[in-house]
Amino acid sequence: MKKLLLSLSLCMLIITTNAQKGNWYVGGNVGFSSEQLKSETGNTETKTGKSNSWSLSPEVGTFLTNQIQVGVAFTFAGSNYKDQRSDFKSESNNYGGTVYSRYFFGKEVFKPFIGLNASYLAGKSKTEGGLNNDTETNTSTFGINANAGFGYALSKRVTALGSFGFFGFESNTSKPADNVKNISNSFGFNASTLGNRFTIGFYYTL
Repeated sequence: MKKLLLSLSLCMLIITTNAQKGNWYVGGNVGFSSEQLKSETGNTETKTGKSNSWSLSPEVGTFLTNQIQVGVAFTFAGSNYKDQRSDFKSESNNYGGTVYSRYFFGKEVFKPFIGLNASYLAGKSKTEGGLNNDTETNTSTFGINANAGFGYALSKRVTALGSFGFFGFESNTSKPADNVKNISNSFGFNASTLGNRFTIGFYYTL
């Protein structure tokens, strides 16, 4: 089995008038990936399936004080898969949001912070074709975690922001058309509640 993966993602870009009390910023991130699955038998190569996924998360926030930052991000994401050997296909769409706060320490070019995030993501997935009947499932995910990171001033106008997952709680619920609700809860150190365990973005000061 071979995989050909094409992905594109844009780092979070935050625009602010200054990292000081009362200032606002906007930004976000966007991503897209496409994967082609293939199988080989001797010298024969067969395409078996293709999938695409995308995500968009605009963001807005402000500084309550010179050390305390609060913000909210809205998430829209989707994916689809098509089996190229049959009529089976699947699709999912999700939407939700994240609220967060961060407390920065110090006044130097390097400022560590601790933060708290809470997120909720709702969605729907469906499948068509294949051996099973068409299905449709409603899903929801709630997560809350604490994280830590740093801000580093690369210049007077550009600051890099790195964030590490620390520990958190996540609850996933799925409810197919037969009304059988499935719930799973998890709690752990370095939980990936909001995505990758390490993310980095950039502040640009006007």
